[in-house]
Amino acid sequence: MLKIRFLALLALVLFSVACKKGSSDVIDPSSDGDSSGPNPSGGKIPAELVGKWSYGTFSPTTFWDYNGKYGGNAYQQALVFVFHANGTYEEYVVNSVMSYNCRTEVYTYFKGTVKVNETNHSFVITPTSGNYRGFYSCAPGSNINRDARKDELKQETMNYEVESGKTALKLSDAEAPQGVRLQAISW
Repeated sequence: MLKIRFLALLALVLFSVACKKGSSDVIDPSSDGDSSGPNPSGGKIPAELVGKWSYGTFSPTTFWDYNGKYGGNAYQQALVFVFHANGTYEEYVVNSVMSYNCRTEVYTYFKGTVKVNETNHSFVITPTSGNYRGFYSCAPGSNINRDARKDELKQETMNYEVESGKTALKLSDAEAPQGVRLQAISW
């Protein structure tokens, strides 16, 4: 029970930066492995890094409301990076939690440029746009859907290691030196 409360609190904290509704109604990550056009500020990405990479967990438990209606997984969390050969990237973060018959969902999307340093296996991502969405089933007046503000588009440096056979990608940074392992995916 404490873990569920902690996760719900974490989701609310993530939403705290998203306090007003934006004008964008739709996130359209429709690119399929190739962002359109050349990238003026990014660079070529090594073939071993190009592709879709995902880290995710979801709860094996499910939630059913008091009327017998399926309410979804009790907990879900995923991080997805898509690296394109032309030096662009997309990042998706999805979190949801069910607590006390209330569902809270967070969806964040960023896209921008990436510069890779193959010598030291690191890259710098520079988001050029993003979007925050939040859904609160028990407080729909708090729902959000807004574009990221310029001050929220922060550059980040990460280290990477691609596993043999391009089956997984390990990412780490100063805040998480132990890293996280993302699996190669397709959709």
